Amino acid sequence: MKKMWRGLMTGILGISMLFGALGSVSAATPKDIQGHWAQSQLQDWLDKGYLQGYADGTVKPNNAITRGEYVALVNRLFGFTDTAAITFTDLKSTNWAYSEVAKAVRAGYIGGYENNTFRATSPITRQEAAVITAKLLSLNTNTTTLAFKDSAQIASWAKGAVAAAAAKSIINGYPDGTFGPKKALTRAEAVGIIGNSAANKPGGTVTPTPTPTATPSATATPTPTATPTSPAGGGSGGGGGSTAPTVSGITYGHVGSVTADVYMTPSVTGAVYYVVAPYSSTAVAPNHLQVRDGLTAAGTAGVNAGTTAAIAGSTVSFSVYGLQASTEYAAYIAVADTAGSWSGVYTLRLTTASASGGAITELSPGTIGTVTADVYVTYGQTGGIATPVRYVVLPAGATQPTAEQIAAGQNSSGAQLAAPWSGGLTPVPGVKQTLTLNSLTADTAYKVYVISGSGTSWSPVEILRIHTKQP
Repeated sequence: MKKMWRGLMTGILGISMLFGALGSVSAATPKDIQGHWAQSQLQDWLDKGYLQGYADGTVKPNNAITRGEYVALVNRLFGFTDTAAITFTDLKSTNWAYSEVAKAVRAGYIGGYENNTFRATSPITRQEAAVITAKLLSLNTNTTTLAFKDSAQIASWAKGAVAAAAAKSIINGYPDGTFGPKKALTRAEAVGIIGNSAANKPGGTVTPTPTPTATPSATATPTPTATPTSPAGGGSGGGGGSTAPTVSGITYGHVGSVTADVYMTPSVTGAVYYVVAPYSSTAVAPNHLQVRDGLTAAGTAGVNAGTTAAIAGSTVSFSVYGLQASTEYAAYIAVADTAGSWSGVYTLRLTTASASGGAITELSPGTIGTVTADVYVTYGQTGGIATPVRYVVLPAGATQPTAEQIAAGQNSSGAQLAAPWSGGLTPVPGVKQTLTLNSLTADTAYKVYVISGSGTSWSPVEILRIHTKQP
């Protein structure tokens, strides 16, 4: 183990710039680590040349370490060299951290934020470091029971990771019994966590990348702007020198109270994967494997997830359902080509429409056959006032009709539709009903439009895509 550890630490040589090194610290104990809780480990690293300090003879162990600096240390220690295609709005390709972040995204242990920023110059928090640790070591994060006094302050997406890392003593709490999840990680803490992570690496060995000859200073980043159509990070790019898959034009065509219609264009032929979860300001994008498995960054199931075939340069669309009215969601999207190369993870934010007491509360697919399909519909609340429920079924590429046209059983041109292309359901508030569609065409995509209400007062239009099976 001692020999292995010595080999691992070689990968940290030359990363002194990340610790603000302007010159070597003397062999004597620097004054600012004397009596420090990490004095022994810091001194050991200094003595062996794993760590350098500042020209004034200090190490500044309590200074915060940034997200960019942290991933650079991890990449070099764990030997990550492959890069993903990234387009974070606050990280230019000329920034020294750009390639390090691209490696981290490719390795799948970190992603960006919901507004397509990475914030490389922002301090990394202790709970973020715990999540990185859990991903690096493939820790079991199913247990979220924590004994820290401030456990309630740990974000839901980090609880499992904190519990797993603490259980292995990779990241410990403070003497007062707290964890400090939102505290900025210090340089001394980073040394301890990365060292402990390397010692617990599955398989017992890692191959550090060669030490760079120089690391340029970090540059200021522009103020980020939110965008729903660029990678949010977290996925891996293509390997073997190929161009990583990308997705463009991600947008929604329509958003109701409980459904949404999403469109995008992949650059490759393969499959598009997506997972949907409630959005929050602290949300972290899942990596591409989590998106593939329908999971959030916290490892929990999304409210809706799925996959659909993709053809390079052609529009792909799908319905999101299982949503709640007046709620903001994030749809995380990734595409894989037929060779197994992945895009980054893209984020589309949307807010569902408000709804009255008699609005549609569920619209979801049931059994789909070659010429038949079942659709589940629920509206209102049990015991509520009964109102009409109307629907029309149109080819997936048809223009969306208005609520008034749906109520009248018409398409967007005002042409009258006959059964089974239009009709209504027995109004029973709060009860799931099955709408059975017949006489469909095999291997064909349709859209089902559903509303509830009466007169000129109708609920938001809800849309559900279905695709009949091949004969």
